[in-house]
Amino acid sequence: MYLQHLQGVRSLCAAWVLCGRFLPDEHAGIWNVGLQRASCGVDIFIVLSGFVSQWNAPHEVREACSFYLRRAVRLLPAFWLAMAWSLVLKPEAPSPRCVVLLQWSKEEAMNCPNGATATVAMLLPCWLIYPWMSSPLCKLGAKQSFVAAVVCWFLVAGLATADDRHAWLQLDGLVSTTVGFGLGVAAARVAQEAFPDGAETDPLAAKSISWIWGALADLVAATAAVLVAFVRDSSRQIKTEARTDSESFPLRCISLFAALYFLFSSAGRRGQGVVQAVLSHTSLASLGKYTLYVYLFQEPLFRSIDLVVPLQHSAEGFVAA
Repeated sequence: MYLQHLQGVRSLCAAWVLCGRFLPDEHAGIWNVGLQRASCGVDIFIVLSGFVSQWNAPHEVREACSFYLRRAVRLLPAFWLAMAWSLVLKPEAPSPRCVVLLQWSKEEAMNCPNGATATVAMLLPCWLIYPWMSSPLCKLGAKQSFVAAVVCWFLVAGLATADDRHAWLQLDGLVSTTVGFGLGVAAARVAQEAFPDGAETDPLAAKSISWIWGALADLVAATAAVLVAFVRDSSRQIKTEARTDSESFPLRCISLFAALYFLFSSAGRRGQGVVQAVLSHTSLASLGKYTLYVYLFQEPLFRSIDLVVPLQHSAEGFVAA
C-alpha cells in the first residue's frame, strides 16, 4: 500500500538538509537551531530508506536482481551526471572510490568532487545486502526483529558517543547507517503485521485503533521536535570543538524516534494523526519523489549559480528555488 505521508517526510528532510547546507546562519532567524541539526534530517532519511524498502517489497520472495536493477536505474545515471557536472566546476581527478560509490567515511566524501553523495554511498551496502537478508529475517518474528534492531542501535549509538575521539569514528558513518537502515526495515515489518493486507475488521473498531496509532505517532513526532529544538550540541558546534563527526546521544535518538513514527503512522493504514495529515498534503508528497536528485545535484547546482551570481551572503534565493 502506498503511504503518501512518507513522501512528505522525504520532502521535509530534503528541505532541512538543503537549508542546513546553504542557508547562512545569520539569516536563519528562529530556525537557526534546526539548521544546525540538519544531520538529523539525514538520519531520518536513512531510516526511511529501510522502512520503504521493506514496505514495498513482496511479502514472500524478493528477487535480488529486480531489486538491484530498480535501484541502479534510479540512482546511477543521476549520480554519474552529478559527478560529471561537479568535475566541470572543480576539475580534479576523482578517486576511483568516489566514482563507484565507495567513499564510506566523511573524510573520503569531502575529497570527492561531489561531497553530497556521502549518504548515498553509505546506503549502498545496505541496499546490496537487503535482498539476501530479507528472507532469513522473515523467519524471525517481526517484534523480535524490532527488539534486536533497537538493541543494536543502542549499542552503536552509545559506543559512537562514548568513543568519539578514537578510530571508531572511521566506521561510525557506515555502521550507523547500516543500523539505522535495519531499524527502518524492522519497523516496517511490525507495521505490516499489525494490519495485514486484506484483514477484515469492524469499521468502528478500525477507526478507533487508527486514531490511537495516529495519537502515538503525533506524540513521537512532538518529542523528536523537542529534541531537535532544545538539546544542546549540534554537528556545527561539535566541529568547532575538535569532535568531528560526533553527535550527542539525544540527537542520535532521532533515528529511533523516526522508526517509531513510521511504525505508528503506517500501522493503521488510515492513520488519523495531525502530523500525518500535514505530511500527506499533495504539495509535500509530490515533491518527495525528487528528493534523491535534490541530494545529488544540490552542490553542483549551487556552484554553477554562484559562478554567475555570488551567493555567499544571499543563498536564500537558491534554497527557495
